[in-house]
Amino acid sequence: HRNLDFRAWWINRALEMLDNEHIDGVFVDGICATPNRRGYGKGYEQAYIETATELRERLPPGKLLIGNALKNGANNPLGGIGNIQHLQYLDGSYLERWYFTPKSIVKTMELMREALKEGRIVMLKAVPDERDAVPKWDEETSLEEVMQSPDMTMDERYALVERMIRYPLAIFLLIVEPHAYLSYCYGVNADPKNTRNGRAVFDCERFKELKRKLGKALGPYVKEDEDGEFVFSREFEFLKVWVDIESREVRLEEKSGG
Repeated sequence: HRNLDFRAWWINRALEMLDNEHIDGVFVDGICATPNRRGYGKGYEQAYIETATELRERLPPGKLLIGNALKNGANNPLGGIGNIQHLQYLDGSYLERWYFTPKSIVKTMELMREALKEGRIVMLKAVPDERDAVPKWDEETSLEEVMQSPDMTMDERYALVERMIRYPLAIFLLIVEPHAYLSYCYGVNADPKNTRNGRAVFDCERFKELKRKLGKALGPYVKEDEDGEFVFSREFEFLKVWVDIESREVRLEEKSGG
């Protein structure tokens, strides 16, 4: 991005794509890695920010600029804590690989809440995890092996993957506001023949757990100190969400009228 010819090409290529009326915006991947690009030398992150800011300024009205920016472990002078400063030129952020420790999950929740307060888009990517299966996965064969079976129908795949949705869904519901979105899948390959890890299971509209009636949020999430260090809850008009982030226990309690 310090090469001005490259910078001009990068920006113009993005703008050319936006001439297509079916393309709503530009997604910039890898922003969270800009401070640590090996071999790029000092000043790379600042140069990238200058490039991205120029693209922002030249973006056609109504088009979006989204990036893979927010990261719970990031902390550097330009990006700030969690890379939150990158939202100065972005309409929102995609978040991945946020779920490794209870502390990292809580930090991610805080980042998403801050971004949403500023009117930014949040796109949380969650991956099915065998630990979250309801009922508990106690088969001798691993879930990964079962999902790779060519004999499984798509309906069976969706039913199996949905067994693991409650934990990431609860995390999402703790922070959900307008402009917050959840993606729950292994990947983005929609080919039905792609049986590896059930990666063709990507259509969230098919998950019954996502069709619960919420109603209005009655406030932000709160920390339930009496229940444990990593226990949080949030109430909606028709649903109460309770989750122990450390043990991964989830309660989705429907209220009257839900």
